[in-house]
Amino acid sequence: MIRNVLALVILLAMAGAAFSQAGSDDEQRRRLIEQKFRLVEMLVNSPAAKSSAYGRDAETPMLVEKGKGLLDDARKAIDEGRLDDAASALDAALKSASSASRRLSSEGGLSDSAQRKQLADMTEQVRTYRAAVDDLRRDPKLEQEAIRVLGEIDRLAAEGNKLAGADRLGEANRHMADAYKLAVQELSRLRAGQEVVLSLNFETPAEEYAYEQKRFGSNQIMVDMMIGEGRAEGGKRQLVDRFVGEGRRLKLEAESEADAGKYKEAVTLMEEATKQLNRALQSMGVPVF
Repeated sequence: MIRNVLALVILLAMAGAAFSQAGSDDEQRRRLIEQKFRLVEMLVNSPAAKSSAYGRDAETPMLVEKGKGLLDDARKAIDEGRLDDAASALDAALKSASSASRRLSSEGGLSDSAQRKQLADMTEQVRTYRAAVDDLRRDPKLEQEAIRVLGEIDRLAAEGNKLAGADRLGEANRHMADAYKLAVQELSRLRAGQEVVLSLNFETPAEEYAYEQKRFGSNQIMVDMMIGEGRAEGGKRQLVDRFVGEGRRLKLEAESEADAGKYKEAVTLMEEATKQLNRALQSMGVPVF
């Protein structure tokens, strides 16, 4: 995984060299900047970068988030024809993401304890949505379908737990992510046109904020899964990226409020951030609520 990230850095260096030779042809410059944008995007959205939030080093995820913010700035500058600003933002994003990659390499990648935390967070989300699906068994019209969906959720979750027991944590996380995706999609489908309420109780706003952070992370994984399945092809990708970018911006605002001890405000911002990810999913045909 780390070798792949470093290979991207090399490709980006080559793209930068090509850019310096391009001269003043605006169309050529734009094509090269777009190419560099895609390469930087691959770097900041790599599995290693996404997993940095669960790593041992607190600075690495900050570098990754900074890179994502600069990438959003670059996208806006490209769309507005400000090519010099776009190039500067991409250079800064590359510097930040490359620093994060080096730190991840020195850490030796994602630790077992970090992968187990990721698995625990996803398992909590699966449990929440599974309970909502289980409630549908009370409806005679939905009982049999709910039982079928529960069986599929439980099968995927059981496979994930079995893999985790065998220390195959990467595969375990993928199975649990599939269980989460299935639970959310099927609950949305079965409850189409109805209001869905997930019953959750928190003793403090800080606990609720922590849960909203996990929910955002789980939905981010689902967005990535849908993109990986080709649901954001063509012009739809720009719309998805805009929703995701706004979600990340709100998440960063929430983190600032939480750092100041303003957890109620942070929760409200995180709820809005997750709504942005839901809109990204809806634009890809996923009927989430």
